[in-house]
Amino acid sequence: MKKISLMILVLGFIGISACKKETTTTTTPTNPAATFLAPTTQMKKSAVLEDFTGVRCGYCPDGHAVAKALETANPGKVVVICVHTGSYADPSAGWANFTTPFGSAIAGQTGLTGYPAGTINRQVFSGLGMSAGGTAMGRGNWTSAANQVLLENAPVNIGAKATYNASTKVLTVKVDLYYTANETLANNINVAFLQNNVISKQSGGTPDANNYVQNNILRHLVTGQWGEVVPAASTKTGTKYSKTYTYTVPADYNGATIPPGGGAVNIANCDVAVFVARGQKEIINAIKVKVQ
Repeated sequence: MKKISLMILVLGFIGISACKKETTTTTTPTNPAATFLAPTTQMKKSAVLEDFTGVRCGYCPDGHAVAKALETANPGKVVVICVHTGSYADPSAGWANFTTPFGSAIAGQTGLTGYPAGTINRQVFSGLGMSAGGTAMGRGNWTSAANQVLLENAPVNIGAKATYNASTKVLTVKVDLYYTANETLANNINVAFLQNNVISKQSGGTPDANNYVQNNILRHLVTGQWGEVVPAASTKTGTKYSKTYTYTVPADYNGATIPPGGGAVNIANCDVAVFVARGQKEIINAIKVKVQ
């Protein structure tokens, strides 16, 4: 009799368990540090080459070649921004227009006297043929200046992620800063939108001057002409600072045809460069990321 009662009890328990709805709980590990993109150990600076160029400048492809060699020799540590500005870049019938509202002011503070010209981190370097009172130098000195910068400790580390929503055309850029030293001057975050693999006519271009590949074209400064100021309290040793920016990417710049504007924007060919400058001049670190 006891055995029968026990069997009934067991069967009843099994029946109740079979009718009970199963639930699955998934636990996602939380690690706040994993979401912060900037390293927190001392890093060396990245070199930022602002290459002032133009489609009707016959020597400018030589500058592009120097820029490419710098990138290749220092993967992930050299950020090239091609600023199309000046008389060789001004709109002209039959030539692509890659100018922006920002180029003239950036070039204007360098003291450049010819093209191509370039600045490395908007710094002054002795003995490298700098323009009088400016930061511009000829392409023959870019590598030497960049190599000096790459040996310097960065007072701020930068992490960034750029994502694009194809439905809304909105680019979202998350920027994280970590300060390894105190900054006493105002620091400005700059977010630059760059376009690559644009085919255009280029004076002096090789192997085909009518089908030259333009890279690192400055298309827009998401943070405006001179960037956005980092709060002073966030520029101290050991401080983290985060900011997210959004930008609606247009279908094209300066016209969809080739020329005048270089065609439609292909987001797969775009990068975002983020750099921190002391005011509008000396750049103290930078990073470039692909748009995802």
